[in-house]
Amino acid sequence: MNPKNDRQAKDTLKDAGTEAKELPPTLARRIAALRERKNLTVKDLAKDSRFSKERIEDIESGLETWLSSTDRQLLARALAVDPYIIQEVEARPRLEESDDPVRYAAILADLTDSILKGVKEHECPQCGNTLRCRVQEGFDIDEQPIYLAKAFCQKCPFILK
Repeated sequence: MNPKNDRQAKDTLKDAGTEAKELPPTLARRIAALRERKNLTVKDLAKDSRFSKERIEDIESGLETWLSSTDRQLLARALAVDPYIIQEVEARPRLEESDDPVRYAAILADLTDSILKGVKEHECPQCGNTLRCRVQEGFDIDEQPIYLAKAFCQKCPFILK
């Protein structure tokens, strides 16, 4: 590898790190700041990232605090930044198993029971969005019917297995 090219790569990484320190500390403000630096309107960013205008507005208003990997990459490409610059300010889920394992297990048990009873509208314990729920039917080794509750959130990484 040419030492000159290697030096340019290091300078680029150094500049990217400097830029990340100067950016706002929240996802909403960071996306808005990056969009304004590129002189893009919300509509232009929506078109470039293949998101709806409403979704960009939700992100910039703080309604969405976490992005899937694919969405993050699309948005980073539209803003011409490294996806890590966006990822480092994404808010993590509110409730994690390591915070309080007993409480977490109780919440999952309540959620499982209500799904098995037929309740379809549930709030995600991590982000508050509506969960997609279903009951999986199957048979155990003795061919007795078993029912398993399944749920996942479309906004955060929560999954009930």
